[in-house]
Amino acid sequence: MNKDEFEKYYESTEANEDSKSDANVILVLVIVTVIAMTYWVAGQ
Repeated sequence: MNKDEFEKYYESTEANEDSKSDANVILVLVIVTVIAMTYWVAGQ
């Protein structure tokens, strides 16, 4: 594996990690919103 291949692989791996963490943040926000709406509707 030469230097260019290593850099390309490293950059794509880093980008994949970023998109995974973004997806996790969105998932958590959705779950929190659903729970909050459930409590709000139940409290009405």
